[in-house]
Amino acid sequence: MTTEKHNTAMGGAHRFIGLAENLERHAGTPTAAEPPNVRGENRGYGLVFFHLEQYHLSTVISSGLRFQPLGADPAQELACTVYKEQAEAARHLVDVTSELLVQSGTHLVPDQIVPNESPLLPGTEFYGVLASGHPLFPPEFTRFTDPEGVEQLQVYTLLPVTLGELNYILDNGVTALRQQWARFEVDVFDLGRPSVA
Repeated sequence: MTTEKHNTAMGGAHRFIGLAENLERHAGTPTAAEPPNVRGENRGYGLVFFHLEQYHLSTVISSGLRFQPLGADPAQELACTVYKEQAEAARHLVDVTSELLVQSGTHLVPDQIVPNESPLLPGTEFYGVLASGHPLFPPEFTRFTDPEGVEQLQVYTLLPVTLGELNYILDNGVTALRQQWARFEVDVFDLGRPSVA
């Protein structure tokens, strides 16, 4: 009986007390939110928009994936950081990837590529996203722990990748692409950036 109560409690929302403040500490000021039922039926997650004035960056973060049966341990949420003018594109990337996870009942793993058959953003060469730690924010953004120091949540940052970069990863691996990005000083927050492959 005691164990049963303990397991039920551990699955509760109290595990995420302080999460909102943690996200705000790193991603900036919350500016808007999109509810789970924005399109009518409940899609299983909402979206929260943050703005970091210092770097002129907007971050869109899912809210609710952590309560979905995706098999992730610890739980997961998704984020995408871009320049403020491109926030709508970040919203789209987080939305379509979150929707895919909910519909397929699966989760992401580090450095996973999520490809698409056509451009994810009209007028661009971005055919997929790379699930990553955040390129700018500290590890505390990516890995949220409870007051006892137990990791409760991972926030995967979605980095858009071009068709050429997807093929480069298939041939050379994710680490090699990161090295190319560093070599050419690629600004991964700029959705107008050129492909390095």
